[in-house]
Amino acid sequence: MFITSSYILKRLCASIGVLATILVVLLWLTQSLKFIEVIVNHNVSLQGYFSLIVYLLPDMFVKVAPVCTLIGALLAYGKLTLDNELQVMQALGKSPWQILHPGMVLAGFLTLSLLFLNIFTIPNAYRAFRAQEFQLRNQFSSSIVRDGSFNVIKSLTIFVEKRRSAKEFEGVFIHDNGEHSEKKAKKPYTIFAKEGILKKINNQYVLVLHNGTRQEKDNNDTVQSFEFDELVYNFDSFTTIVNTRNLKPYEKDIRELFQVNNENSENSKLQMRMAAEGHQRILLPFLCLINMLMVALTMVVNRPSRRLRRKRIIYLILAGVIFQWLILNLLQLQLRFHFSAFIAYCLVITSLIMAFIALRYGKFHHTLQRLFERCGI
Repeated sequence: MFITSSYILKRLCASIGVLATILVVLLWLTQSLKFIEVIVNHNVSLQGYFSLIVYLLPDMFVKVAPVCTLIGALLAYGKLTLDNELQVMQALGKSPWQILHPGMVLAGFLTLSLLFLNIFTIPNAYRAFRAQEFQLRNQFSSSIVRDGSFNVIKSLTIFVEKRRSAKEFEGVFIHDNGEHSEKKAKKPYTIFAKEGILKKINNQYVLVLHNGTRQEKDNNDTVQSFEFDELVYNFDSFTTIVNTRNLKPYEKDIRELFQVNNENSENSKLQMRMAAEGHQRILLPFLCLINMLMVALTMVVNRPSRRLRRKRIIYLILAGVIFQWLILNLLQLQLRFHFSAFIAYCLVITSLIMAFIALRYGKFHHTLQRLFERCGI
């Protein structure tokens, strides 16, 4: 029994693992393209970029795992049936439950793994991802000063004729229109300099300008100007980093999602959204078990003929996708209907119990076979 179980388990792990890897990589590449502008606009290294988007991998695996379990199990058991290996196992005295035992063990392991990722890993990963992304988007970088174009930073306009290196410029033009958020408005001024060097002194960004002129109007609207050999221009007032941000529901742990604050009724919709996120983290991992049971009941216990095998595979994939879509929509409908989450739980629990009973006890196998025959599959 151990030899056949390990053989089936290897087949299942190979098919599900390959599918999950392909889908995760495709999703990861698609999502990572959205953050290319982080490299372009914020002078982020490739190492920093990949350290940012690597936090997305756990959530992507959780999203594709149920579908990969369904399709991977179909491919594995379908290949065993096509090669007549299942028939040989049953001829040796293996019951359907013994043949399906490796698949159920794998599905149970995946369910527990997804629960662990949803409850512990993904909130921390998303929190680290959002914190790093927030820091990159709000920190000042020399790459936002692009040569040959006007660069606007709040009330400041900078033009650089030529860039020698990442922090050295030639032909610097600076104009401040004086529209700050401070209570005291400043007068507009303009600065021309032959060259400038960007430095960081005492955690503040400054632009050291050489050989230039500063022009500013006085109270009589007369233009006053003076020349300088060196001028230290402080960017600190234009590059203030916001250190606080609001946490999204997917960044919070399971206790925070179900925490009810009766004092603040204005956030009732936010609390419902957080509760829907919490229910989704709990329910979706069990779709791996449900999908494995669906494959077991339709492809192993009641093996279709060669003529109906392709039709049954198509219907099975559609049923799995529709069931997952139904659960997700019921959880989202909780924002309007409080009982929709209860319906989702009832569907998942009832499906698990009924499928397990039908699989475990042989008296239901012939009933299922007649049902499939009447449905034409």
